[in-house]
Amino acid sequence: RIIDDDDDDAKNRKKLRLMKNRESAHRSRARKQAYIYELEQEVAQLMEENSKLKKQLKMKR
Repeated sequence: RIIDDDDDDAKNRKKLRLMKNRESAHRSRARKQAYIYELEQEVAQLMEENSKLKKQLKMKR
């Protein structure tokens, strides 16, 4: 019985560790996705600003 209890404890610890790791990986992927979205938004905004500045420069020539 003691061996069974130790085995059950080990299995429970492993399940808990796997569950926490899965949750951590999920949060990590969500953070990465949000970061990429922010970068894409910034790129779009900078491209728009660059285009406006190029037009202004062209008009001054």
